[in-house]
Amino acid sequence: MDLLLNEQQMLLRDAAAKLGASMGGPRRARRLRDAGIEVDDEAWNQIVRAGWLSALVSEANDGLGLGIFDLGLALEETGKQIVMTPVIETVSAIWAATHAGAQVSSAVRRVLNANLVVPVTAPSAQRYSGVASSSLCFDSKTSTLAGIIDFVPFAAAADLFLVAANANSIPLLCLVPRDAPGLSIVSTRNVDGSTSSTLSFADVAIASDNRIGEGGEIAATVGKMQELLVLGTSVELLGVAQAALDMTLAYIKLREQFGKAIGSFQALQHRVVNCYVDVELNRSLLFRVLAAWDAGTCHPAMVSAVKARVGKGALNVVRSALQLHGAIGYTDEHDIGVYYKRAVALASKYGNEITHVGRFSELTLPMQSVTR
Repeated sequence: MDLLLNEQQMLLRDAAAKLGASMGGPRRARRLRDAGIEVDDEAWNQIVRAGWLSALVSEANDGLGLGIFDLGLALEETGKQIVMTPVIETVSAIWAATHAGAQVSSAVRRVLNANLVVPVTAPSAQRYSGVASSSLCFDSKTSTLAGIIDFVPFAAAADLFLVAANANSIPLLCLVPRDAPGLSIVSTRNVDGSTSSTLSFADVAIASDNRIGEGGEIAATVGKMQELLVLGTSVELLGVAQAALDMTLAYIKLREQFGKAIGSFQALQHRVVNCYVDVELNRSLLFRVLAAWDAGTCHPAMVSAVKARVGKGALNVVRSALQLHGAIGYTDEHDIGVYYKRAVALASKYGNEITHVGRFSELTLPMQSVTR
């Protein structure tokens, strides 16, 4: 699929490709993983200076005034190079803060002043129809937050958390500093070097100026923020699949067997063509949904449709790429394995294929009563 892009979009995509080429790549990702480093600080500083984090903030609030479609162009390029940075997490948190009510200006200042802010919402592995409920409860009498939430990406490196909670069944959005008394973080390292953390809130005090807002509008904002997280992760997955396919095409043109390049064998050509079709169909669906999200016409079910389809397609592509590389593809030293591990981690992030197929069904199939 050839996207019809304007000049600004092409410049953003090309800038992201240049950043990825200079500060990304599977070998760099492997070194970070082996060193136990989750966030590439050098690449992150470049992204911050480029202003990507305010991409979805309106120009009136000193942002770039772009949409998730535009940011998706950049995320696909960084996905191709496995740039280990929490772009979609921080962008989503900033977007939510700018749409969260009366105290938005002070909240945005605190979010922007943080080096790295991460949203904390109920994991999509829980029931995800509509807006996911939160397992965190806010006591309005004591102004404290209590509860446990799992599967929070980049929490091990975050400075500030944008937390979605419930205050007597009323949705609440608030800010919690990393060093807040009563907050504990236990992190588990994923196969690609990223982390997934469990955050425990033991009566964490929430100051009034850290309470961004509550009520129905906050519920809608949290739901949209969750959609951004899923869509951004899907774009990165698409980039990983495209890079794995490109690497495989280059390999089968050079690798010889029986005196011929293995790319000349029809059976392998069919497999590569299937991967190509998968990537292009996923790109078409994904960017149509991104454009619909920006236009305010995106049905929530389509967000899950994208994650389920792109996740399944990306895993199929990287598995085929691994096999087409032969035995060397299964070694940790070969770069194709880095793409495989990255795809596995991203495919499960914010809900895997099964989770989102279930959510798609819940949001689209009518409930039928069965009479006996």
